[in-house]
Amino acid sequence: MLKKPLVINKEDLKAELKFYFDRSRNNLREKHRRRSKKHKASLGIELCRERSELNDEIIIRALSEFGFKDIKGISIIALGGYGRNELCPFSDIDLLILYSAKSKKWAKELTEHLLYFLWDLNLEIGHSVRTIDECLELSKDDDTTILTSLLDSRHIYGDEKLTKKLENKLYNELLPEYSNIFIEKKIAESKNRVRRFGGSVYLLEPNIKEGEGSLRDIQTALWVAQARYKIKNFRDLLNIGVINSKEHRVIEKCYNFLLAVRSQLHYLAKRREDRLSFEYQEKVARFFGYRDAELRAVEKFMRVYYLRARLTNQQSERIIETCITKTRPSSESRRTTYLDNGFTIQGGYLSVTSRNVFVENPVNLIRAFEYANIHDVKMSRHLTWLIWENSIHIDDKVRRNSDFNAIFLRILKTAKNVSEILFEMNELRLLAHYIPEFGKIVCMVQHDAYHVYTVDVHSIFMVREIERLTNYFYEDEFPLLTKLAESVEKRHVLYLACLIHDAGKGSGKDHSEKGAIMAPVIAGRMGLNKQETKQLEFLVKHHLIMPHYSQRRDLHDMSLIERFSEMVKSLETLILLFLLTFADIRSVGPDVWSNWKGMLLRELYLRTAKHLELGEYTKESVEKRKERVVDKVLKIIKKQVPVKKVREILETMPDSYFWGHAPKAIANHINFINKSGSDFAIDLVHHPKAEYDEFIFWGNDDKKIIYKICGVLTAHNLNILGARIVTTNDGRVLDVFYVNKLGKSTSEEKELWDKIDSVLSQVHRGKEDVEQLVNKRKSGAASYEKVIPKYPPRIEIDNNSSDTSTVIDIYTHDRAGLLYDVAKTLDKLRLNINYAKIATKVDQVVDVLYVSTRAGKKITDEKRIERIKNALMDAITTT
Repeated sequence: MLKKPLVINKEDLKAELKFYFDRSRNNLREKHRRRSKKHKASLGIELCRERSELNDEIIIRALSEFGFKDIKGISIIALGGYGRNELCPFSDIDLLILYSAKSKKWAKELTEHLLYFLWDLNLEIGHSVRTIDECLELSKDDDTTILTSLLDSRHIYGDEKLTKKLENKLYNELLPEYSNIFIEKKIAESKNRVRRFGGSVYLLEPNIKEGEGSLRDIQTALWVAQARYKIKNFRDLLNIGVINSKEHRVIEKCYNFLLAVRSQLHYLAKRREDRLSFEYQEKVARFFGYRDAELRAVEKFMRVYYLRARLTNQQSERIIETCITKTRPSSESRRTTYLDNGFTIQGGYLSVTSRNVFVENPVNLIRAFEYANIHDVKMSRHLTWLIWENSIHIDDKVRRNSDFNAIFLRILKTAKNVSEILFEMNELRLLAHYIPEFGKIVCMVQHDAYHVYTVDVHSIFMVREIERLTNYFYEDEFPLLTKLAESVEKRHVLYLACLIHDAGKGSGKDHSEKGAIMAPVIAGRMGLNKQETKQLEFLVKHHLIMPHYSQRRDLHDMSLIERFSEMVKSLETLILLFLLTFADIRSVGPDVWSNWKGMLLRELYLRTAKHLELGEYTKESVEKRKERVVDKVLKIIKKQVPVKKVREILETMPDSYFWGHAPKAIANHINFINKSGSDFAIDLVHHPKAEYDEFIFWGNDDKKIIYKICGVLTAHNLNILGARIVTTNDGRVLDVFYVNKLGKSTSEEKELWDKIDSVLSQVHRGKEDVEQLVNKRKSGAASYEKVIPKYPPRIEIDNNSSDTSTVIDIYTHDRAGLLYDVAKTLDKLRLNINYAKIATKVDQVVDVLYVSTRAGKKITDEKRIERIKNALMDAITTT
C-alpha cells in the first residue's frame, strides 16, 4: 500500500531542489560549451542523456521527499525524447503515470504533487495518467502517437514490475498483431512530414527535428525497427545483424551531431527552437569552432550539416527498407539473369554475384549505372551499399582508366535520364571521388537567400534543365532554346560544364577563374579532345558573362555585341553558353528565373548570333542607321501618321535614340507623340507573356522628372526593371520605364494606371509632393523583416563598357524607394541618366545606370568620381 505523504516544508524542499536543478543545468550548459568547442559535435547524445538523468534525479528526489517511497501499483515512465534519453535544453518533459486499478486515488494525488512541483521549476510538462489496458487500447487508434510514445518509454520511478508488465504486453501481444499496420502508418507519416517541411535535405533554413535528414528520420527508422524486431535501440539492431558496425557508427555519428546542434539552437534562442534559420547559422558555426578563411565559417559549417543530414537520410531509409523487405518466394528468386562482369538481374533489381566485384575491377563501379540504365532496372540495396562503400577507393589511376571514362562519357552522351543517374552517383559518393574537384562542392552551401540548393545539387539540376529542353518539355514555353538544345552534338561537353561550372567555389573566391584552371585537368583525365577541352574551359570561365551583359548592360550598344562575339568566336560555342546560362538561372531557385530575364538573354543571343553569321563587323554610321530605321518605321506606320510628321518627330531625336529602340517601338512612340498634342502624356504597352509593361512618358524637359517618375511608380508598388531616357533637340523628354508588379504584367489593372496618371500629373505640376508619397510607401512597407544573410553594399564605376556614358553599378539590399533615392542623388550631382537596368535577386539588387554630365560627356575626373560614389553610398545606406 502507498504510504501517506509526509508533512514537510514544501517551500524549503522546492527551493533546495530548484537551486540544485538550476546549478546542474548551468553546469551542463558549460559542459556543452567546453566540449562542443573542443570536439565540435561529438558529444550530443551524452549531454542529452545527462540532461535526462538530471530530470530523473529531480523527479525521484521530489517524490521520495514528498513521502512517495516504495510505491506499489504506480509507475512514473518517461516518454518521447525524454524516454529516448535525448533531452535538449528546452525540450518538453513527457510523462506517463501508469497505475493499477487499486491505486487510482493515490495516482491522482502523486500526479498533482509532482506536476505542481515541476511546473514551479518552469518545465514544459506533457503528461497522461493511464492503466495498462488504457494504454494498449489507445495504441490501436488510427493516430500512432500513443504507440510511438510507448515504444520510446523508459522507467524512472515506482513499481518497476508494472512497467515490465506494460512492456511485455506491448511487445508480446500488441505488436505481433499490429506491427505491419503501425509500420505502414509511420512510413506514410514520414512522407507527409517531409513534404510539409520542404521535401529536401538541402533547404536554406532546415528544420533539424522534422525536416528530411533530421532527427525524425533516425527516430522513424528506430520506431519501424522496434515494431519489426521488438528491439529498443540501434545497438540491438547491430547485435541481431540488421545493420553492420559501419552503419551503426554512421548513424550514431549523425545522431550525435544533430543533437549537439539542436542543443545549441535551444541555448541561443532561450527556448525550444528547431529551425536552423539564417538568424542562428553563423552563431552556431562559430560556436562549433569554424572560422572565416577562403570559405566563410558559416558555409563550412552548413556543408558539414548537409553532409550529415544526407547521411542521416540515407542510413534511415536503408534501415526502413531492410525492415519492410519481405523474403521473396524461392521460385521468384531462382529467376536470375546473369550479365557480364559479375552482375545479375533478379526480381527487377540489378545486383552482383560477389561483394568483391568492385575490388577486383573498379570499372564495375561506373558499369553498374550503365547496366541499370540499359536494362531499365533499379539497383538493389545491397548493390548501392557496396558502391557507397567502395567509391572511396577510387584513386587517380581509376580516374584515368580509359574504360571507366568511356563508360561515364557514354552515359552523358546517350543515357536516358542523365540527371537522375548523376543524382544517384552523387548520393553514393561516386561522383565526388571520380571528380574530386566536384567533391569539394558536394553539400556546399552559399550563405544567402538567393541560392536555394547546395552547389552540387544545383549543378545536377542544370543537367535536368537541359534534358527537359531536349525532351521537348519546354517546347511551348521556350521554342528557341528547345530547337537549339536539339541541335547540340557535344552534349557531354555541355553536361560536364554544368557539373563543374561552380567547382571553383570549393577553393574560395574568383570561382570562374579557378574552375577554368580545373576544367582542362578534368578533361585530360577523361580523354576529351583538344577542341572539347577548350570549349569546356571557355564555358566554365565565362558562365556568368551572359547574365552580366543581358541584365546589366545596354544590349543596343553594338560595341558590346562586337566584344562578346569576339569572345565566343563561334556559333556552336554561343549556343552551348546560351543553354548553360539558361540552365544555370533556372536551377538556382524556384523564383529566380523570370520571363524578363529570359527576354534579355534571348535578345543577347540573337544579336550575337546575327553578328557571328555576318562575319566581320562594320560599324554602321549614324546617317545610315537613321535612314534604315526611318524606312522601316514608315512601313510599319503606313498611313496612320503623315510621312512629313514622322520625319519631323524623328529629326528631333538624338542619335542614341535610333540604337536604343527597335523600329516597331519607335513607330509606337510616333503614334503616341502625334496623338498626345500636349506638354504631358503617358502611354502603356503591356507584355503579359513576357511579364512586364512599358510605361512611356512624354513631356517638357525637366531634369527632375526621372526621379519623380521613379517616386510615383514606387509609391504604387511597381517594380522598375529598367529605363531608357531620351531628351529631344527641341527640349522634350521621352522616357520609357520597364515595370511589373509582383513579377507580372499589369495588363488587367486599368484603375492602377488611371491613378498613376492622375498622381503623376499632380506631381509634374507641383501640386503633389513626391517625397511624401515615397516616404508613405516606405513607412507602409512590412515592419517585420525576415533575418537573411546580407553583404555590404558597394558601388563600381565602369568607363569601358560604353563609348558615350559612364556606367555605375550599385550593389545593395532592395528596399522601397531605392531607385528614387538614387535618381534624386544623381540629379543633385548634376548628372543625366541615359539608361538604367535593375536586376533584383531576392533581397539583393543591382542598379546599373548609364550616366553623363549635363553636357553629355562621360565622367573621367577621379575626384568627381569619388564624390559620386560617396554621395550614392549615403543615399543607399540611409533608410
